[in-house]
Amino acid sequence: MKKKLVSLIMAVVIIFTVSLALAKTVEPEDPEIERFAGRTVHATVGEYVDYLNAFRVTVYENDRFDDDDIERLAAGDILLADGTTYTVKEITTSPDGELMAVMENGTEIVFERAGDDYTARFTDDDRHCMHAIAVVLLKPAEGMVYEDNSDPDLDAQMIVVDNLEEILKIKAEKEKTSIGFDFYGTTVTLNGKLEIVKIHQDFDVAQ
Repeated sequence: MKKKLVSLIMAVVIIFTVSLALAKTVEPEDPEIERFAGRTVHATVGEYVDYLNAFRVTVYENDRFDDDDIERLAAGDILLADGTTYTVKEITTSPDGELMAVMENGTEIVFERAGDDYTARFTDDDRHCMHAIAVVLLKPAEGMVYEDNSDPDLDAQMIVVDNLEEILKIKAEKEKTSIGFDFYGTTVTLNGKLEIVKIHQDFDVAQ
């Protein structure tokens, strides 16, 4: 009996030891923050937190849809796009021959190939459907510039500002009179240290 008990205890110890040897550290797969370094991303540049010397930035990415899901889309289906749900009224093609869904509220969304997936854009303003993926505090890099290319006059010269104090004044004014540094018309370029190298603003129909 004692021999059996000893053997059982030894077996448990061996199993426990083996399980410890097989144990591993589990981390989130592909953390979002690592993917931002060195990239230009659509973003809403929010408040500047003075004591941290950082902007509160909401980062956006294009909605991406599985090709099978889009190619099988049919009337009556529910589509989540640009953070809103739509009920599909009919599937048709755009004037350019692209797959298009007409929603019950009249919204038209065109689907464009992006590798094995589809992205989507609205026909009325050509905006791409996007969703927020992270809110982060990002510091301005030394010599950070702001490029204002939002003038609808195609012949207008782009305004370039490289002084943080002036950039903050422009940001405050645009938030009073327009849409501020909104993600549809604003991109942020980051360096390898996740510092903001450039804030670029293009024309947007909502401004």
